[in-house]
Amino acid sequence: MLWGKKVLQVSAVLAVAFGAAHTAEHLKAPAAQHSLLLTAAGAAREPRAASVPSENPAVPDSASLSTPADPGLGQVTGITTVAAAAPGSAGDGCQAQLSLVPLPGAMIEASLIAPCNRGERFVVRHSGLSFSAQTKADGMATVMLPALRPDAMVAVYLQDSRLVLGRVTVPDAASYARYAISWDSPVEMELRVIDGDKVLIGSSAVSGLEQGVMALGHSNLPSPVLARVYSVPGKDLGKADITGELRITPATCGRTLRVETAQSSGGVASTTEQIIAVPLCGTAGDILVLKNLAPGLKLAAPK
Repeated sequence: MLWGKKVLQVSAVLAVAFGAAHTAEHLKAPAAQHSLLLTAAGAAREPRAASVPSENPAVPDSASLSTPADPGLGQVTGITTVAAAAPGSAGDGCQAQLSLVPLPGAMIEASLIAPCNRGERFVVRHSGLSFSAQTKADGMATVMLPALRPDAMVAVYLQDSRLVLGRVTVPDAASYARYAISWDSPVEMELRVIDGDKVLIGSSAVSGLEQGVMALGHSNLPSPVLARVYSVPGKDLGKADITGELRITPATCGRTLRVETAQSSGGVASTTEQIIAVPLCGTAGDILVLKNLAPGLKLAAPK
């Protein structure tokens, strides 16, 4: 009898223990399931590692004429009537500003403020005209350029992939005929214009009020982009003989080079890419003459 009671007591204890264990496992299951749901929800909220294409592709640092992905010199559209820049975050202390002012003689004064681009190279582009300049130690710079069209759009390329755009109206641009040629390193070129008894070459001191060839760009900068612009009052270039003189150097001999030309008449501008095949090496120091640049590129033997 005593032995039977002990068996019953042991059975009862085992039953209670089994029931408690089952209950505990039953209670644990929802908690584990809840934990998994939280983990899945958290994973859904986590940013994915896959890259997302930028809405504002970077501008090439060099902004040179030889950039393969170059969208075109000065052919920018959708610019507002006020100076604008690539979108930046709120409180962006590096926001660059560009202001454009029309000057007599169909000239444009471009003033750049770039606080985070002090003493750096930048490139100015306008309707096929392109040249490089440099900001001062305070990040400011002022350059003058001839307007090739009355509705003038100007783009400034900075070194940190920032693009600053501006637009200004220059009514006098329709009263001038202009021819511009732009090139980048290692090309060494000069533009020569013969008009009657006048022989004109590039000069940085030429005013837009008179006939002449304006030199733009700084050759002492890294990856310089240089330009020459011939201006004459009137609706066309007249009978001027426009000639390019390309110096053959060890860096250019035997190469195919590219230069950009732009022509403006009556306020209408057009742009052309010129391809130049430089003679093989061994003629370094000679000059390749590019004849009649305005109507079409013709080559003459080195002299």
